[in-house]
Amino acid sequence: MIMEKVGRKQKGQALTEMLITFAWGIPLLLVIVQLGMLYRTKATLNDATFRAAREGSLHHAYTEEMKDALVRGMMPSQYAVKPGDKPSLLNYELSKEKMVIAYKTTHTMGAKVEVVSPTEAMFQKIAKRRWVLRKCPSKNGCPHRGSYREVSANNRPYQIPNDNLKQRPTHTVKAGGVHINIQDANLLRIRSTWCEEMKVPVVNGLIWNTLDTFGGLGSPKGWNRCKAMGALHGGYYLPLSGHAMIRMQTPVQCEGNVTGNKKCKNLK
Repeated sequence: MIMEKVGRKQKGQALTEMLITFAWGIPLLLVIVQLGMLYRTKATLNDATFRAAREGSLHHAYTEEMKDALVRGMMPSQYAVKPGDKPSLLNYELSKEKMVIAYKTTHTMGAKVEVVSPTEAMFQKIAKRRWVLRKCPSKNGCPHRGSYREVSANNRPYQIPNDNLKQRPTHTVKAGGVHINIQDANLLRIRSTWCEEMKVPVVNGLIWNTLDTFGGLGSPKGWNRCKAMGALHGGYYLPLSGHAMIRMQTPVQCEGNVTGNKKCKNLK
């Protein structure tokens, strides 16, 4: 008799426990999936940032080339094959180039590469005008009836010397409150920002709105950049950041103003 009363009291207990577990268990599982996807993207971003730095070291630290390399490096985390389609290398490469074009036009806010060092102040202190020769149309137009003549000083590009660094003096100069020598100025340090869309339903909005309430994630500029990206294209975007450093293989030049040492697009 007593056991029958206890049994009647415990009827429905398993259903209640299942509902309680379901209420917090499923959202927790979705959060774990979303964080796992973000972790994969961050790992890809670290590699892509190094690829961007390497591209910059080969192209005078120009941010345009570095951004293209960054976008191409992020392709492994963005590429997806539609159900029923077979993946192919050709389709992968075409998708990669389409993404590069998109991030130059419609999605330009979704990726950014900044040069942390050298700065424009360092460039102004260390950069020198490069010696440039121009071929003459005729020997009569060149000194000593030669084939080349020196380009005028105002038309020669400014650049941080990159050759024979071991033999160059190591004395430092003060630029922007930092003491730096020519060897240090040839170390390219960059920071990348990538706006990654959170695609797991329900928790994407929950995570984003929670972070937005407390001022966002990362730097205010990065958060506002991705916030604008979401407002423009729809969705919830989080700013992810990567850093890389590499030795320059070409001289650092002033992007957008090669013959000057101010108002450089790539140096701040």
